[in-house]
Amino acid sequence: MPSTLTLDGDTSTLDIIGRRPQLQVRVGDATYTVEELPASDDGASTLLINGQPYTVWRTREGDRIHLKLDERTFSVGYQEAVVAAAQSGNAGNEVRAEMPGMVVDVMATANAEVAAGDPLLVIESMKMQITIAAPRAGVIETLHVERNSSFQKGALLVSLHALAE
Repeated sequence: MPSTLTLDGDTSTLDIIGRRPQLQVRVGDATYTVEELPASDDGASTLLINGQPYTVWRTREGDRIHLKLDERTFSVGYQEAVVAAAQSGNAGNEVRAEMPGMVVDVMATANAEVAAGDPLLVIESMKMQITIAAPRAGVIETLHVERNSSFQKGALLVSLHALAE
C-alpha cells in the first residue's frame, strides 16, 4: 500500500516493492535498495542505500519517529502497517475490511451512537489483533459480522448513518 512522503516541501509516493533479500523502496520514480547493518555501541545504525552508507539514530515517541540521518533531523508520523491498512479508506458510511481475517470481539451494537474513534470491532489478521474504530461520528445502522465470523478483503463490516438532527 503506497504512502505519501513529504520532505522539504516536496511530496512523493513511497511504496515498498520488495523485502527479500533486501528491502526495495520506490520513492516517486526512483527505486532504492536499503539494508540495515547492526547497531553500533552508541546506538547508531548504518543504512546502506544503494550501497552508500548513512549513519542513522532513531527513537519512537507515541505515533512519531524521530530520526537523525547523518547531520539532518526528521520527525515523521508513524502507524503500524497492519493498523493503517485496517483503517484506511473507511472515512464514509461503510467500514470495509482491508485484509481477510476473523472477528475476535464486537464492541458495538446496531442503532448505537458512536463518536469518531470509538472501537467497533477487534479483528485478527496476519496473526495480529487490530481494533477497528469508527471513522466518524454516527449511528451504527448494521453490523455485518459477528464474533468468530471470518471475512474476506473488501467485506462490509459495519454500516453507519448520520446522526439525526
